Amino acid sequence: MMKILLHHSLWLLLLFMLAACETTGGRDPATNMIQYSSDSPAVTYVDLAKAYLEQGKMTLALEKATQAVRLDRNHAEAQLVLALIYQNMNNFNMAAKHYSRVKKLAPNDPLVANAYGTFLCAEKRYAEADSEFKVAASSIMNPSPWVASTNAGLCLESSGQFALAKASMRQALQQNPDYMPAKKGLERLRKR
Repeated sequence: MMKILLHHSLWLLLLFMLAACETTGGRDPATNMIQYSSDSPAVTYVDLAKAYLEQGKMTLALEKATQAVRLDRNHAEAQLVLALIYQNMNNFNMAAKHYSRVKKLAPNDPLVANAYGTFLCAEKRYAEADSEFKVAASSIMNPSPWVASTNAGLCLESSGQFALAKASMRQALQQNPDYMPAKKGLERLRKR
């Protein structure tokens, strides 16, 4: 279950990041979300890291993301990509370090909150994960709140809170009635 949650969130988050423009790694003071432009020298390495991550080439992705952070320690997207890579490589101590950094750089970014929620859930820190998913699902800046609601449901299911998990899956389907992971999750939960 956690592998599905992590895999699903990781790749959806990556798709949104890949679709975005290049980032400065800074944040918009009004929203505390990652800003996108081409001002940082880290951008090229972040883009390479994302491409390698998408291809499953973790060693190369790690190398490029590390180079990006060396060039610009305050590049929020580089910190996020590095956290995702370490999480995918099951190096949870390093993932935690980079999630901590990106949360300071972009504390209200819903995609960061969703990714961090999956990390916390994998660590069985369910209450903290639920808080992150709620931030992500309720943000008006989130282009896909149903993903965070679904992830909240999967995490609640993993923690044995089946009634709350069903409610989260229903919320996801209210946000996007065609979202298949939420449909399958709710169907599975109804059998419990």
